[in-house]
Amino acid sequence: MVGAYSGGVLSEYVDCQWVAGFSLLFSGLFAAALALHLPLALLFLVVPLVGLFDGAFRPANLRLIMDASPKQLQVRVQGLHRVVFNLGVALAGVMAGALVSLGYGYVFLFQGAVNVLGSVCLVGYALKHAGRIRLHVGVAANGPQREVLALKGSPWKDRLFLVFIVGQLLALGVFDQMYGTFGLFLREHAAAGPEWIAYLFSMNALLVVLLQMPVTRWIERHGVVIASRLGAGLLSCAFLFLNAGSHIGWAIVTMLTITAAELLLTPAWTLAVLERSQHRQRGKYLGIFSAGWLGHSLYGPSVGAWLYGAYGGPTLWWICALVGGTVFLLHYSTIVRLHAPPNTVNLPERVGVP
Repeated sequence: MVGAYSGGVLSEYVDCQWVAGFSLLFSGLFAAALALHLPLALLFLVVPLVGLFDGAFRPANLRLIMDASPKQLQVRVQGLHRVVFNLGVALAGVMAGALVSLGYGYVFLFQGAVNVLGSVCLVGYALKHAGRIRLHVGVAANGPQREVLALKGSPWKDRLFLVFIVGQLLALGVFDQMYGTFGLFLREHAAAGPEWIAYLFSMNALLVVLLQMPVTRWIERHGVVIASRLGAGLLSCAFLFLNAGSHIGWAIVTMLTITAAELLLTPAWTLAVLERSQHRQRGKYLGIFSAGWLGHSLYGPSVGAWLYGAYGGPTLWWICALVGGTVFLLHYSTIVRLHAPPNTVNLPERVGVP
């Protein structure tokens, strides 16, 4: 979380390509250092640094990609970015599984080498094209003073954005049950072994890769607001299917519903934040947004496990539905106002994107 917010803030002052490139570089170097069997005291330093630079890469990379995209193509570009991200995660899992038989050190070395290679490619491209990296951006058309104020808009003073973030954190807490209590419930109530958990997650990853672009085109036609409301509605009812019976089929329906919500909400939220951050401190907006994606692991598993142990799975799923309904209400009008385009004119500005 600290890295994500720091990377976003840093991108306000430093070219995004440098932030993304050097975040990858240092993440790779510190990851490779884990293969050296470091003393325990050093691990307490190196492991957080890997997470710090990994987190810093996310908002800088997202801003780099989306700022470089023409507005009319941003929905598709965001969808393609998500497909590539999920393919990378899948390939990383395969490679880690293949290398772990040789020792965990090789996994860390491979991770470090890939990150450093990505950094070299990104920084090399930045150096090659540094003289002609330009982008036309909108500037509020209400006079110079208004332009300066708009460009300095802080997300911490944007109540609408903060309400959105509260809804995001609640929704991600519900999503997080997929990684913990969902598996416990299947083992206890559906007599499903670990292989079924693997099947369901593989199905989720495969569907994201196959369907994200078609769903993205659907969002282009019907809009971010409809996608957000539909996604929140699906999220609120996803886990309730588990209360319908103990057959594994209900778990499949639950995972399909969660996947559909994920396919709709991820691009809708990203585009709404991008629209809101236009002419404001975009790096800080994306830093907070990215930190939210990472921060749910601080409370989602622990709160979910406590509720599961205290009240049981069926009650937890009703609580998830209630939280999902709260997200729907919080975002119902918030997304509309976040995604409302400002009154702009186009002026050239030098920014760090290809």
